[in-house]
Amino acid sequence: MKVNEFDLSKVLKFHPAMGKILLGSDRMLIFRQDAFAHLRNLLYSQLGETMARALLTQFGYRCGAGDHESMSTRYSWDTELDQLAAGPVMHTWEGIVHVEPTKIDFDRKAGRFHMTVLWRHSYEAEVHVREFGLSTGPVCHSLAGYASGWSSAFFGAPLIAIEHACAGMGAPECRVEIQSPDAWGPEATPWKESLAATSYSIARELEEKLMTIERQKAAISALSAPIIKVWDGVLALPLVGVMDSTRAARVTEALLEAVVQSGSRYILLDLTGIDAVDTATANHFVKIIRAVSLLGARLIITGIAPAVAQTVVGLGVNLDQVRTLATLKDGLKACIQQMG
Repeated sequence: MKVNEFDLSKVLKFHPAMGKILLGSDRMLIFRQDAFAHLRNLLYSQLGETMARALLTQFGYRCGAGDHESMSTRYSWDTELDQLAAGPVMHTWEGIVHVEPTKIDFDRKAGRFHMTVLWRHSYEAEVHVREFGLSTGPVCHSLAGYASGWSSAFFGAPLIAIEHACAGMGAPECRVEIQSPDAWGPEATPWKESLAATSYSIARELEEKLMTIERQKAAISALSAPIIKVWDGVLALPLVGVMDSTRAARVTEALLEAVVQSGSRYILLDLTGIDAVDTATANHFVKIIRAVSLLGARLIITGIAPAVAQTVVGLGVNLDQVRTLATLKDGLKACIQQMG
């Protein structure tokens, strides 16, 4: 069979009663490009560019190798060139990209393979530009993986396809070159690393990302409740931003632990960084005051803004038993005086 005789529309079998589209015995799937765009966005945003590229490249590689196996067992090609060219033709028929081979040179005995192609109307470049804008590097990861997978299966040895130019970077078309790994220099490193990534390495990187997130959460938690020893027996807790129930519980726990460990008698709760309060926030402050008093420490509130003071009064929150002062400096002076 000659490659120009291949017509995917004539060999696909639609079986709506079974919910299947078959190419021979292989099940084919049709997805919307917009859905893939959403998936790509999720991969990039959740996993980062490196892992997203590895997953997309290996997905494409599996597609290319699988298509070659299917097409080689189903059809008897007139020449090896027809067999090799069936990959680009299949990619074109599948609506992935229009492929135009510009150079094909291979010698199995010598272990030499060199092929160049042009990709036009790459769906992957279109999706990337729509989701992220123009890129600073090639973005057709699944396409490159497909070319590597098909070519490697055809040649019977590993081959690497890389993009020298990409429509995702603003080029009029994608320029691709395929060679053996040894024939490439350092320019092929990103593609080699993407294909070499294993399930173990991907899981390890995910674990490292999760550990980084946990460390960042711990750092943020520490910043949300910065308890400072400003004098012997005196702790200061400056609050900034919004005080919700989760943060209030975290602040209260950290403060009580600090009081017990340090044996402090006075706590300065500084609200200079709090611009507004509601009923829930005011109640959180009351709970903190009560919890501190149960440990035998005295709490002084400093830095209440006029708007916050008006809101507290309007809400009917009773702070009569709590001393309030204008600034953190005033609060520290009061603590020193009371300690004698």
